Amino acid sequence: MKPLLLSWGSFQLFAYPLLMGIAWGLAYRLSDYLRHRLQIKVKSFPLLFWGALTCSWIGAKLMFLLVSGGELQSTYASSGNFWLGGGFVFYGGLILGAAWLIFLSLGLKQFELKQLYFILPPLTLGHAIGRVGCFLAGCCYGTQCDLAWAVKMHGHMLHPVQLYESGLLLLVTWVLWRFVVAKNITAAWLTYLGGYGAIRFITEGYRGDIVRGFYGPLSTSQWVSVAMILTAVILAIKSRKA
Repeated sequence: MKPLLLSWGSFQLFAYPLLMGIAWGLAYRLSDYLRHRLQIKVKSFPLLFWGALTCSWIGAKLMFLLVSGGELQSTYASSGNFWLGGGFVFYGGLILGAAWLIFLSLGLKQFELKQLYFILPPLTLGHAIGRVGCFLAGCCYGTQCDLAWAVKMHGHMLHPVQLYESGLLLLVTWVLWRFVVAKNITAAWLTYLGGYGAIRFITEGYRGDIVRGFYGPLSTSQWVSVAMILTAVILAIKSRKA
């Protein structure tokens, strides 16, 4: 846990925003590279990317507010530091970002929706880098454990659940890359929806932070993960019948 990487006079370099910037920067470059390599036509790539970034930012913030509840919700909502700083829920960003891309495809006819698979490896790579930022910042932390690789965080020895997810996302990125460059669209979507859905469902069980929201036995993110897995199953069934 090292939220402040460098302090030099009045200059301070924080880990989380630095890693977030690197994640989005690499995602932009890699997405641009893949769309050219795969010869996917997009009328305005900057509109696609920067719109997705903006919507993802807002969506991640809104879901964070949703799961916070009570006094925390009103405190965060009225804070400019919250809207410009930390406090995100990935799935909220994914949902609103996806809504933007669907609007671009179906509403503005910017590209064919099925061709959107080229953004999947950049998405998981950026997400993996972002989770390292979470680890350094000390957020999204794990439950207590006495394993050899436990890390001291917030006064306890905890599962480095952020690094678990980051490592698994890198593995998914490698698999996705192979499917995407081979133009295996169905396999790419199945890998992301089913693969990340399963990863997040499992890693949520090792999360120790309480600002996540629970509905019944599962957290908010676990319910979204279930929906992703079910979507992957339906897609797999349909692809077999086709």
